[in-house]
Amino acid sequence: MPAGALPFALSRATPMPLFTYKLIDTHFVSDFGAHDLPSETEAQIEAIKLARSLRETRPELVGKGYSIFVIDDDDAAICVIPLDAAW
Repeated sequence: MPAGALPFALSRATPMPLFTYKLIDTHFVSDFGAHDLPSETEAQIEAIKLARSLRETRPELVGKGYSIFVIDDDDAAICVIPLDAAW
């Protein structure tokens, strides 16, 4: 194998998608960062966890129309999780 070359399995590996989490009402409010996750399902699960956490730590946001909005690394919408829902 040439110097610096990766084994076949490593060179063909695809990176995990990057999902970005944002708190929104009718406008952007706050960015909660981006996370490498294996699938859209995992991204949705993490959004639900974030919404639950915000309901507990920031109860003043509940009942005011806030949601967690998730997009992928192509800026495609993955899900919207309302903080008002009883997740």
